Amino acid sequence: MVRPKILLSRCFLKPVRYNGQIVNDDFVNKLKNFVDILDLCPEVDIGLGIPREHIIIVKENNKKRLIQPKTGFDLTEKMLEYTKKIINSLFDIDGAILKAKSPCCGVSSSIIYEGKLVFGKGNGFFAEGLKNKFPYLPIEDEGRLRNPEIRNHFLTRIFAFSELRELIFSTEPKRLIQFHTYYKFLLLTYNQKIMRELGKIVADGNIKFEEKIKIYKDKFYNAFLRRPSIKRHLNTLYHLYGFFSKKLTEKERKHLLNLIKKFGEGRVSLKVITELIKSLAYRFENEYVLFQKYIEPYPEELENA
Repeated sequence: MVRPKILLSRCFLKPVRYNGQIVNDDFVNKLKNFVDILDLCPEVDIGLGIPREHIIIVKENNKKRLIQPKTGFDLTEKMLEYTKKIINSLFDIDGAILKAKSPCCGVSSSIIYEGKLVFGKGNGFFAEGLKNKFPYLPIEDEGRLRNPEIRNHFLTRIFAFSELRELIFSTEPKRLIQFHTYYKFLLLTYNQKIMRELGKIVADGNIKFEEKIKIYKDKFYNAFLRRPSIKRHLNTLYHLYGFFSKKLTEKERKHLLNLIKKFGEGRVSLKVITELIKSLAYRFENEYVLFQKYIEPYPEELENA
């Protein structure tokens, strides 16, 4: 697998928080071994010290301001300028993990004040700029990534996008065919309509390869915007079951179908089914199924991270 390039809040690596502490997160610590990291700390990078007085988001006249209450400093313009400069320099990241609840980096978790009262929650200044610039990338904070479904979706996307990034620099048409073949069932699960559109693009001999890659890239990103439902997973599992149904004994067929049913009812994990399908693919020497990214979209070491 290609190593994803991840933008990471520096406080997961160094003691740069407002109180001079480092953030210790189990998932981030494990993920570090599988990704390449570009780190930043917006507050430190705009010149605030360590430690420092805390800053907050204040809503004034329907606009958000970044204020340091104790000093009265308004850091809004400085942070907006910094955010614009950084995001315009980024062009090859596959996702981002930012610090939850931070007024700069929180993803839907930053507290917004109106006067002295809490108005609600939203994105931090830097997180909002990043999400606006890269709406197709997985951008999360460590708080949201504690949710297993959000974490699985995040991991699936960053590893798929890292391999797409490598594909973009290829000049061999057969690489695109191979890539699409490997991702067919993952695409089927996430967005069947786009999967079919991508298949037509790959097969179209009238499109120049450079243009084909560009079109493919944009649609591939869009295919992964939403987490797939259990129903879509079931559709994919039944498709994969079809590769082996005629080769299995009646008891084996019933067992696999029963496990798929239990998955649909939330009684069995998806990993149980995909491991069984992988075993059948080995048994019947079905390389087409073994190569499918749906079976293992990211390193198994991260499965229970």
